[in-house]
Amino acid sequence: MIESVATAIQQLPDRTFWIGLSTASGLAVFCLYLSFKYFWRYRIMEDMPTAAIRSAAQGYNEFEGIAELLPGEPIISPLSRLPCVWYEYKVEEKQSTFTRNRSQTSWSLHDSGVSDNVFSLVGKTGRAIVDPDDADVIATTSDSWYGSTPYPQAGPRGFNSSGWLPGRRYRYSEKRIDEGDSLYVLGHFTSLSAVNMATKNEQIQALLQLWKSNPKRLLTEFDENNDGHLDDAEWNKVVLIAKKQIERELSDSNLSKVDSLIEKPRDSRKPYILSAKAQSELIARFQLRTMATVAVFFALGAASVWGFNIRL
Repeated sequence: MIESVATAIQQLPDRTFWIGLSTASGLAVFCLYLSFKYFWRYRIMEDMPTAAIRSAAQGYNEFEGIAELLPGEPIISPLSRLPCVWYEYKVEEKQSTFTRNRSQTSWSLHDSGVSDNVFSLVGKTGRAIVDPDDADVIATTSDSWYGSTPYPQAGPRGFNSSGWLPGRRYRYSEKRIDEGDSLYVLGHFTSLSAVNMATKNEQIQALLQLWKSNPKRLLTEFDENNDGHLDDAEWNKVVLIAKKQIERELSDSNLSKVDSLIEKPRDSRKPYILSAKAQSELIARFQLRTMATVAVFFALGAASVWGFNIRL
């Protein structure tokens, strides 16, 4: 067997041999990169303690809690039309080609999308806003089904009459994290207190500028001694009223009901992970991937060196 493979390698055209050797070497290097990536992830997860939202330090942390929607408009997955806190979907169109009287089928991308709406993570000690943008998401639910329209008329578990009609067929894929799911989050933590302070001051200044743009109304409402201008005491009263108005608006906003924000880390080497799977399951998954990519790296590397020596 080995001798026949060696003979086949020696008889390959130069172009074919070097393309094959380059491909195998490139895949080996890529597998080595993946092995370091997976190793780095599970080591971070093993070494980092789970933080409490209320007492977490600013910066990179891991958290556990329950995924919940924020007040306001619900998040609806586009294909199944089910409520959720996060979704990712893909619609593929079936393509058929004929080559030498043989039919070949492939799937081309018709549409895709991913949710970038924020939601909240509710822990034992507090609540945080989660921004899923650019996160590596491991979802709760993953569905795939078929139909004959660009967008399904029913979800994966519903009856779709158009799926039985002739014509172009489509494949729908959707991943979701549902409200109430347990969630593991590894990302950058920022307290909203400092952010809200800056926002509050900016809004007060903007409101005062708006009032100044209508000096006649400003004098009518706050010029108590009717001398045609606002003295220091009257202006201080204007500022106080503006401050109270902004504080009232902030107290009614969604941001006032959460303590912090979790988002993508500033350092690109640190992974941003949102997972509906438990931490122990994730660690086991990344350990298995590390071992698998290392094994493939050595196999492809050894095959490349052996083939090179045989050829030369």
